[in-house]
Amino acid sequence: MAEEVSLRPQRQQRPFVQSDADVFRRCTTKFLSLVPGEGEEFKIELNILLDELNSLDYQTPKFVDEKLALGLVCKACELVPLNYELLVTKVCHLLRHLVGFSGQQVLLQGRSLDTCVEYVMRAVTVCRPWTLPDILRTLAQLLYQRGPAVSMYIDQLIGPEGLLMQFVQPEYPDLDIKRVAIASVYNLCLRNPEGQTISDEYLRKAYTILMAVLQTPKPQQVDDILFAKLILSTLQGMRNLLSVMTDVDPGSLGSLLAVCRVYMLYGLPGQTLQVPATLYPTPVSQYDPSPKRSTTKDRDSDKEESPAQSTPRGRKVKKKRQRKQQTEPDTARSDVRPPHNPPSRSPAGRGPPVSTPPRSPIKAHDRHRRERGDSTGGYSSSEGSDYRTSWRGLASSSESEYSDNEAGHLTRLRSILSRVREVALNCLHNTAQMTDKRLMFGYWSHLLPECSSVGAPQAPTLFTSILKDPAPKARGNALLVLSSLVDGSKQYLAAAEETAPKQTAFTPYSVTLGSTVKEIHRCLLLALAAESNFHTLFYLLKCFATLIPNVPYHRLQPGLLTKVVRQIRPLLSHKEYDVQVATLTCFHSILSVQAPLKEVEQVMQAVSSTPHSQAKVPPMLSATPIKHRTDPEHKTVPQKADNHTEIVQESIKNMNVDSSTETAGQDSTVEQGASSKEKGKTQIRQESESGGVSSKVWLLDWCLRMVSLRHAQVTGSNLPIIPVRTEAIQVMTQMAKGYFMFIRPHLTELSQVFCGILQEQNTALQLQGGKFVEEVGAVLVKEVECSALTDREAADFWLPLLNGPLPSALQNLDHTLLRSCGCQCLANTGAQVFQLLPTDKHILCITLLLGLTNDEEWSVRGAAIHALGVYVLYPCLKEDISFLADVAQACTLGLEEKNLSCRWKAAWSLGNLSNTIVSNREELGTEFTDNFSDVLLQSLFNLALKGAADHDKVKSNAVRTLGNLVRFLRPEAFDKINFRQYVEQTAQVLTKCVKTGMAKVRWNACYAVGNMFNNPALPLGVAPWAPALFTALQEAIKDCKNFKVRINATLALTVPTNREYFGSKEQFCELWGCLADALVGTERVEDFSEFKYRDTLREQLCCSLVHLTGLTGKEDLPGLHFHLQDKGELLHTYLTRYRESLEQKGTTETLKKVDELVRAQDHIQQLAGQELADKEATICQNLSTIFADDLTPELHDLTPE
Repeated sequence: MAEEVSLRPQRQQRPFVQSDADVFRRCTTKFLSLVPGEGEEFKIELNILLDELNSLDYQTPKFVDEKLALGLVCKACELVPLNYELLVTKVCHLLRHLVGFSGQQVLLQGRSLDTCVEYVMRAVTVCRPWTLPDILRTLAQLLYQRGPAVSMYIDQLIGPEGLLMQFVQPEYPDLDIKRVAIASVYNLCLRNPEGQTISDEYLRKAYTILMAVLQTPKPQQVDDILFAKLILSTLQGMRNLLSVMTDVDPGSLGSLLAVCRVYMLYGLPGQTLQVPATLYPTPVSQYDPSPKRSTTKDRDSDKEESPAQSTPRGRKVKKKRQRKQQTEPDTARSDVRPPHNPPSRSPAGRGPPVSTPPRSPIKAHDRHRRERGDSTGGYSSSEGSDYRTSWRGLASSSESEYSDNEAGHLTRLRSILSRVREVALNCLHNTAQMTDKRLMFGYWSHLLPECSSVGAPQAPTLFTSILKDPAPKARGNALLVLSSLVDGSKQYLAAAEETAPKQTAFTPYSVTLGSTVKEIHRCLLLALAAESNFHTLFYLLKCFATLIPNVPYHRLQPGLLTKVVRQIRPLLSHKEYDVQVATLTCFHSILSVQAPLKEVEQVMQAVSSTPHSQAKVPPMLSATPIKHRTDPEHKTVPQKADNHTEIVQESIKNMNVDSSTETAGQDSTVEQGASSKEKGKTQIRQESESGGVSSKVWLLDWCLRMVSLRHAQVTGSNLPIIPVRTEAIQVMTQMAKGYFMFIRPHLTELSQVFCGILQEQNTALQLQGGKFVEEVGAVLVKEVECSALTDREAADFWLPLLNGPLPSALQNLDHTLLRSCGCQCLANTGAQVFQLLPTDKHILCITLLLGLTNDEEWSVRGAAIHALGVYVLYPCLKEDISFLADVAQACTLGLEEKNLSCRWKAAWSLGNLSNTIVSNREELGTEFTDNFSDVLLQSLFNLALKGAADHDKVKSNAVRTLGNLVRFLRPEAFDKINFRQYVEQTAQVLTKCVKTGMAKVRWNACYAVGNMFNNPALPLGVAPWAPALFTALQEAIKDCKNFKVRINATLALTVPTNREYFGSKEQFCELWGCLADALVGTERVEDFSEFKYRDTLREQLCCSLVHLTGLTGKEDLPGLHFHLQDKGELLHTYLTRYRESLEQKGTTETLKKVDELVRAQDHIQQLAGQELADKEATICQNLSTIFADDLTPELHDLTPE
């Protein structure tokens, strides 16, 4: 100590103050010059240098020299012996200053890292316990993100006899040392900057260590803060470990979830710290006897066993707390609810009106429950009272029963416990994200309530945290976990349903699932009503937006979505724009789920009772007391499914009641609710009788005001931010997609509004506006085709857009996505609407699209080529050969693109072009074909053959084009050698594509073969490539697993109309037998997904079999005897069903097939009337029997003697 005192005057006498960099350089240079020694002077000198180095401010920007620092730490490990324990701790401090989370961040690697790690590891084994916290903290810092670099020491650290294992044992007493050792373990597992980790074996070992610590019960007489710090550090390690693990072993998933479920509630009132060994998945529901009415004796025994529900003490605590709230100054209420809550008075009625809501969401919940006499299903007011006593009461000043030290200790404990709960929920969130949805769904019953048990205690769930945790971050993390659970659960929730309760010994799983879904909605609505923190409110709305698309509302009783809309609608006027955006996201989900839903239609058409009612927030739960509500969870008989309108209108009535009316009193609310209900029924009845929506639905009106800035211009308020306007446009886009009846009366106004949007300066707004126009255009095409909308109305929507805004967007060189979206807009005009547009608009659209095929961006070029592929099908353009040539040139450029998406769009447009020329040939005949250039036709063949050698996505459209081109060929073209070569190449390509490739390629190839056969000039019977093509069709019909491929292959055989097209008699008989075998083989369905196509396949096989039988010649009969053996009765059965099915349908097409069946029967009778050998006559008789209406004669045995 004397040495240190003597140094201080010397430092003060320096003529100038050295910088930290100079001091570090000087001390390091001196340190590096030291020679190892044993004397006291050497020890003092080391001590002075280490003190001076540790006294520097390392949190400032980097000032140390990297090379000097590395030499310093290595020299320190060399010079300071382990028996100088004080100096060892100072070396550890220096190491943490240089390589830890300071401003220096010295890169320690290679030999320098090995030296430091070995030194610290030796220090752990040699030094006394009082040094261990510093040494282990330094070890943890050295291992941070350096696991792969120290892989040679991992076994020495966490192996069976590892250095750290002694400190993480359950019986180790010092929790501080255990906590630092845990930090070393999980720091070892973190990814390094290159993304590498230690081996999976050691990751699993670390996981086991952390799980053992988390499952260890709290020792007696251990300080709560120390234990909480240990758990917090371990959970942080588990969170980091889960972030680097690929998955969790299903066998240990239950244990991990058990740990997370306990610690996510650690410190909340009524929650015990008992970690179960594991949780087990519950794939099926268990019988819950809770609906059974309990007897008086049972209720009395319950009261005796539950001291927390003791009524006298509960009333005293409540009264005391209420009197205390009356005396609290308003300035102490910092954690308040937003100012949209209704005012309330003190319970005793003696004080002035309390204008500020309670300080806590939980207090607000309990206050409202007490006023209504309700307990929200397991989240009872008694628990809320304990919660307030244990948390809020501790922070009071003069009235507190604790001393300042005790209050500080409890405040610190409360802070640490809230962090424990937050990190536990983080671990649960990571687990839910990395675990298979199917596996995680089995544990829902442990994390979510299965049913509502009003007034009865429930097992703790995520909603315990969401509704009762005082920490906003913890509530937000719980909502993230819930969002992760419900995200992607649509296929598992699809079975949920809701039925009227019956006293049965077994509850179907679907009903239990429906009850869970309903309880999730109820608890989220409770949380939404009580939440005051806008960050948590944002997560809550996002959770709703994730939940809604996954719920089968059409299987549940109506009213859930109405309640959601009722509570989130006022948030459209929230002061935080993020909340407004999240609210709009919820509405987007509501409009997209199983659209269109009758409930959504009615709730969106609800008219507010006041002009600005959307700016007022309704009360916590309902406009009427819960005892008057008819929801199933409130012990009354639920509504039946046929009362849909009354249920929805009751919810709409609650949504439209003015806030001032709602808070005036329960009795008046009930009376006014009845009159409002009648008004709501009358209004909706009038709207339904008028045949549509008389005015804008309120959501469309709000979105239009935001998008068009009309609201800001009228009220003089601030302009809404861009994210609000873009989200509002997305909501309108979804509304146009699923609920077009809402926007149809306002198409003209929408056209004008989006003309302005497309001319905005913000590109995000322009893009969303373009997507809206694109979606509306697609819907208008469908509406015009089904005559639900006149083509003139649709044209009136497009004309203002084409007069400037849309062409300007297409020429915006700074926004690639906008140009691409503009091309899609032009593609969605529709043939009938396009024909009504003026000629100058036709020229404008075509000129813009042809110009954009040469755009710099491939996405724009692809979109333009795709739009041209749509235009080529329009009747007003398809006869223009010059336009067709321009489209062919655009496709030529597109197929040369490097980008696959662009080539695919070009091939699709080329296929449409080939459809158009075939259509023109059939409609216009030689007038069109004579003017169609052979050069252009050869160019199309070359393009299609090139595409057929490309990727499967391109190939599927290229083979379609080849079939159309061969069908288009004129008879004289087959005399030209180049076209004969094209036909042969086409046949070879189609043969290969029918046999192998992606299913879509194969069925398009079969379809193309049918198009080829449609050309009567095709030399099918004598062509050398024909046998291979027929063989490929046979293989597809018999062996392909995809039934759509088999259907198209079978369909191709019905195209040739003459017997000579099928070639030799052997080939014809093979084709006939192939159809018979395939028809019998339809009884075997290997892939269940193909089952829905089986009836169509059977019908097509019967049709083709009838077609070939009608073409059978006398010379073909001997070859059929083998295929008729043992199949006659089955074939007769299928053909009888086929005839009955055709007669039942009675359409023009089916009647033609019946006529063909009759002609086949007549043809067989004609064959039987000819001179036939005995064997031929027997075969002919069997064919006649197979095709007969009734199986009267017996089938003759065809087995050769």
